[in-house]
Amino acid sequence: MVTLRDLPVELWRPILASLVRSPGVLSSDRQDPFSEVRDIVIFLNRDVKTHSALLLVCKVWHNVVTELTHEHLHLTSAEQVAVIANRFEESRRHSIKHPLGTCTRRIDFQLSNPSDQCLNALVRILRCTPNIEILVNSNYYMALNPTFHITPPQAQTRTEIINALIETCSSSLRRIEWTSNEYPSWSDLMHVLQTATGITSLTLANIYGNLTERPSHYLTLPNLKTLVLGDSPSFSHASLGNVPLNAFLTMLAKSPEQLPSLQRLEGFSPFSPDFLRTHGPKVRIVRTVAFTPLLNEIIATCPNLDTFVTIFPHHILDLLSHPSLKRIGIFPISEDPVGVPQAIFSAYIMKPLEDLLCQIDESQLPKLTQVRIRNIGTLANITEHPLFLQKWWKRWDSRGVRFDDKDGRPFNLVSSESDSVHDNVRRP
Repeated sequence: MVTLRDLPVELWRPILASLVRSPGVLSSDRQDPFSEVRDIVIFLNRDVKTHSALLLVCKVWHNVVTELTHEHLHLTSAEQVAVIANRFEESRRHSIKHPLGTCTRRIDFQLSNPSDQCLNALVRILRCTPNIEILVNSNYYMALNPTFHITPPQAQTRTEIINALIETCSSSLRRIEWTSNEYPSWSDLMHVLQTATGITSLTLANIYGNLTERPSHYLTLPNLKTLVLGDSPSFSHASLGNVPLNAFLTMLAKSPEQLPSLQRLEGFSPFSPDFLRTHGPKVRIVRTVAFTPLLNEIIATCPNLDTFVTIFPHHILDLLSHPSLKRIGIFPISEDPVGVPQAIFSAYIMKPLEDLLCQIDESQLPKLTQVRIRNIGTLANITEHPLFLQKWWKRWDSRGVRFDDKDGRPFNLVSSESDSVHDNVRRP
């Protein structure tokens, strides 16, 4: 009698992959802003206990699960980086046809003040991983200034890392992100984009260094669908007037043929008029802060806009008018847990939120079908205001507009659950 373990590995691999992989982890584009899957969830969903148990079943399962667990590397310490570098190099010496590094499709760097030795180990890892599709660089640097305050200085991604990436994985790379305060230099960024032409998603918090002359490159990114510029997700005032990012957009604004596939644009003020006039008709998703200058003009240059996400809190959002806009998202400036006294929350969150919803309600949006509030971080406690949620759910429902939370649940259900909790607490 054939046991389950004796079934062909081709049958077991997709089953084991569903147990080991986190949903969305290998997506070559950023998740839809209305998706319930977020990168933090991807990292938290790793079931180490289950992975360890699967490794012990038999040799075949051990080999398959080992490969699957190395598809995505989330590197957070120098020790971990050194172990992975040694493991990949050892595997390459002993398995010429199928070294372990060929299984890796995504790498997240999230290292604090990495040393030269650690950065050298990152280069060694990249030299062993020819099939990388996604690279997310969230390395962060902190320093004490003369007044003993911690400041985040700008840091440059080492050219050796850029060269290793280009030489090893330029043909497979689909998504690359710089999300913290380590950035590529202008010349290194151009080298990446001119070589890895299959990139579909690019995130740039900034570009390292000062531009001394106007960039003259004619850059074409034929497959780029998503462009995120600035310190996402807050898009703070630090992004306003950012010379390198504005120069980058100006360079891409010469012809519609430079970004033929563009669909999604996120950022603060680097929405230059020339760039929007050139590429606006292609854009389907915009994410920015409500006090972005000339917001109405930005939206007007995107006649096919489907989704608009505003970062909250905001200043004044002028009344909008758009013929095709279907979804509006209100997302927090920070997704980290925040605790404040109720009086402060009511004054600085609930009152501006009421104003914002009124402004959306009064806007001319004939195709609007959904309004979503991502109730986490600074917006987490809105569920403590069930009367507010019920009032707005009824208002939107009467217009045929879905009013839902971060998980896609209508707010009438969320507020009903909140009422039940409060009733249970009050009941003796």
